[in-house]
Amino acid sequence: MAPQESRARLTAPEEVRRRLQENLARRGYLLPHQGLMAVAMPEVQDGYMVMYTALTLRQNHLSPFEKEAVWLGILAAAGEHIGTHHVKLFCDHGGTARQAEAVFRLVGHAAGAPTSFQFLAEHWQRHFPPLDGRQAYLDAGRDLVAVLDFPLPLARLVLLAVHTTLAQKWGIACELEAGYALGIAEGKMGEACCLPMWATGINRTIDASQVWLDLMRSGRVAPSDSFRAWADMDQGAMPL
Repeated sequence: MAPQESRARLTAPEEVRRRLQENLARRGYLLPHQGLMAVAMPEVQDGYMVMYTALTLRQNHLSPFEKEAVWLGILAAAGEHIGTHHVKLFCDHGGTARQAEAVFRLVGHAAGAPTSFQFLAEHWQRHFPPLDGRQAYLDAGRDLVAVLDFPLPLARLVLLAVHTTLAQKWGIACELEAGYALGIAEGKMGEACCLPMWATGINRTIDASQVWLDLMRSGRVAPSDSFRAWADMDQGAMPL
């Protein structure tokens, strides 16, 4: 394509300004990718804003405080230090330094699980009877937050989101099963699995969804009728 033709397909300057001013008014700040999309791919920007609003701005299943606690875990696990507006939102919704410490403890616990508890469960379980690697993992997560004014159901949601962020299927399965055992609403667990897609991409949520699907089909969790409808659906001939 000739350079002149390529330039002709860019958004007109006045439309770029309109789009960016609209985004600035809506959010109070501009991140660089908004300018890039406005200039080069305005339809992508339109779709992006619909998705962003639905996933991060609208209250879905998690309370505002729960969502921001989950966000802290996701961003720390992903190493996304630029998400400082979520730090502000966490504090604005009542989060304390001790509760933030609980989140950081949980991130470290999840990050180390593959080389500790998962390794034990999958390879050395027989050497340490009656120790159970999976239960030891769950107990350790509970103990990490017990003295920090952080509810266990929320800890399980943070851990579920962090394992999703890190693509750790064993941990995802542990937390989904623990969530069902605690009676955590499926919608909250679903939101915890979806939020990481913003920091790490859709493939992490695809992985978590496959783990969930396998748990339902194997009978390891007892889903609601709505989730059962998903589990019963033929997924086609392309296994992940």
